[in-house]
Amino acid sequence: MLRSLYTAATAMLTDTRRMDVISNNLTNAETRGFRADTLVSQSFRDMLISRLNDPNINVYAAVGPHNTGIHIDRVYTSFVQGPLEETRLSTDLALAGDGFFAVETPDGERYTRNGSFSVDADGYLVTPAGQYVLGQNGRLRVGSGDFSVTTEGVVTVGGAQTDRLRVVSFADNDLLRKDRDSLMFNLEPGTNPPALSSAEVRQGTLEGANVDTARELVDMMQVYRHYELNQRVLRMVDESLGRAVNDIARV
Repeated sequence: MLRSLYTAATAMLTDTRRMDVISNNLTNAETRGFRADTLVSQSFRDMLISRLNDPNINVYAAVGPHNTGIHIDRVYTSFVQGPLEETRLSTDLALAGDGFFAVETPDGERYTRNGSFSVDADGYLVTPAGQYVLGQNGRLRVGSGDFSVTTEGVVTVGGAQTDRLRVVSFADNDLLRKDRDSLMFNLEPGTNPPALSSAEVRQGTLEGANVDTARELVDMMQVYRHYELNQRVLRMVDESLGRAVNDIARV
């Protein structure tokens, strides 16, 4: 009976974390460049149940396998491209294809798909958080909003080519981890550095979140019902244990 208690409890804990992931996806459904997450769970390793001290047998006997529930395996991030929306603002940039804008942060180089940039007081192209967008030669200085970017990422200011956007790609996007604001990605230590990407740069365009709102709402209802079912199991086991304890006490 206690095994049923643990099995239901582990399922409820996993469902709670899965609901957090779904809620975060729905909250960021309108966030530029956001990448949706999916929680992946798996069962604990099966254990072999054996029968001991049985007067009818003289040897060890295996009853069969038993599992004690599930646990969180990992949170998978989808890197499927989101919808592209034209804004006609020169500071808005999007990538069509596999790639990321490189950004300078106090913690080192980070990578993002959110191209909602602006120009700071010193004429540098920066993120909404004030982090510097990088070109091949370092921080990208455009002077003002009067600049152009080709599909190859070449930046032209006042008719002269000044730099090229540092757009990178990775051999395996699964090695990327979301940074604190969920829009920046960090590369796991000890992995190969990024390579230059051939993704097409589109000026005056922004990429939306790749969140499938309808799918997330369906998943939310399924998780809610699954949690509710395990909650009932937990309550039934608890009541059964309570009756068993009372019966023993009366005896």
